[in-house]
Amino acid sequence: MKRTNRIKWGEIKVGVLVVFALAILLWVSFSGEGTSIFDSKVSYRAYFTNVNGLVSGAPVWISGVEIGNVTLIKFVNLDSVRQIEIKIRVKKEICNMITTNAAVKLGNIGFLGDKYVEIIPGTLTLPQLEPGGTIQTISSADAVAMISEGQKAMSSARKLSDNLTELTGQLKRGEGTAGKLFANDTLYYEMTKLVTSLTSLVKDLQQNQERLISSVEKASKNLADITGQINSKTGTAGKFISDPALYDNLRSSTGRIDSILARVERGEGSAGALVRDDSLYQEVKHLIIRVESLVSDIEKNPRKYFKFSVF
Repeated sequence: MKRTNRIKWGEIKVGVLVVFALAILLWVSFSGEGTSIFDSKVSYRAYFTNVNGLVSGAPVWISGVEIGNVTLIKFVNLDSVRQIEIKIRVKKEICNMITTNAAVKLGNIGFLGDKYVEIIPGTLTLPQLEPGGTIQTISSADAVAMISEGQKAMSSARKLSDNLTELTGQLKRGEGTAGKLFANDTLYYEMTKLVTSLTSLVKDLQQNQERLISSVEKASKNLADITGQINSKTGTAGKFISDPALYDNLRSSTGRIDSILARVERGEGSAGALVRDDSLYQEVKHLIIRVESLVSDIEKNPRKYFKFSVF
């Protein structure tokens, strides 16, 4: 019996299905996160003194997005700075961001993670870097320094957090001045009393202000009444200001007083004689001397003037 070598149609369909599935898996694996082998890419180079464990195949990022990978790492020892050359391939669609002042540096995925290459975009108005060109390098020492500064900042933040935790604990326990302020109700009650007193004081000030305003208004009204009387020539004040009789009386009285004073100065009349004639002064003076002499003699010889008898 002859053996047939014909392939059945069902087997062909299975083979086609398997090939199609493998193609789908291959496409998904290369076109998921990262870059695809089907993407058009452009190569560039950069030089470092130390790559700090960077390996071929490491990702290349720009603005946090993976756009290529490292294809070659080799020693060149061109000078003290350009000792290691790396080549990278990136998607052609982002080449407009790699201009003549673009830069490249090494980074870590976490503080102890894998290395990657970070491209810092250049100024878009500058010319685009030619394919195969050299991208200027930011020293890895700068990146390490930045990481060190970040670690110091985290350490400081941790210390600050610990201090805040300790402080809040003291506040809750009522320790220290601040803790007593927060935990002791005495301050609250004292502040409440103070607010009440201040409220009462403000109320009294408002009432006093109202009374003061009322007094000022009354005084102003009285002054207006007086001014009105003066203007209308009524009342005592009005007559005092506007009536000429008072002026005439004062003028007449002043004239009479001047006349009397003039007569006194001339020695006329009794008052003038008292003022101008000194004989009265001399008589009064002699009289006083005689009275003093008499009183002195009485004190010395009382029996001469007074006689006393008991029986």
